[in-house]
Amino acid sequence: PQKLLVSALTWLSSDNWELKEKGLLSIKCLAISHSKVLLGRLREISLAVTKEVTSLRSKVSHSAIVTLGELFVALKKDMDSEVDEVVQVLLQMVWNSPEFIQKAASQTLGIMVENVTPSRAMTALMDSGIQHRHVLVRKYAAKHLLTVMEKIGATKLAGTPLRAEKLVRLAVKLAQDCHKDTRYYGWKMLHMLMDHEKFKRLLKQSVSAHDL
Repeated sequence: PQKLLVSALTWLSSDNWELKEKGLLSIKCLAISHSKVLLGRLREISLAVTKEVTSLRSKVSHSAIVTLGELFVALKKDMDSEVDEVVQVLLQMVWNSPEFIQKAASQTLGIMVENVTPSRAMTALMDSGIQHRHVLVRKYAAKHLLTVMEKIGATKLAGTPLRAEKLVRLAVKLAQDCHKDTRYYGWKMLHMLMDHEKFKRLLKQSVSAHDL
């Protein structure tokens, strides 16, 4: 496994797309069967794989996105430190890529949400996606943010005053988005948050009468 990892990183640094494919496949195999081997060089591995997500060759890009999904499945919270960067790159792929790349990026975001620390995923999605000017980025960010919020639950979300207020404002904004799916996710968030007394008060305090 150690030798394969060294080879995989060498292949990923190559200019040859077929070698890059070989490197990504090797990382994916190691994640599935020898995940502990990856921990010692996780930052380097994550950077190398994430870099290939934006490859102009769609086959390499797709492989890199799927490989990130395998890393999240295998390493779970050990991937927390990589979340911000990965989310930013994956969301970038949902608005300037073919449909099959969009789908793969969304699937990997879903896998990430299920495996890393929920608060890390939530912060990354809020920072990189919810305020984005592109409609599709907001849609996918809202979809996965809703999943994280449901995982955490309204009671825990209400425990941090600053974050609670930010969530209310974001949910209201999403509920008024120009895209119907994004509006739906925003309404679902509001519906969930309003089950908690603190969020009901926050809504009246921090949202304008017009928005209410």
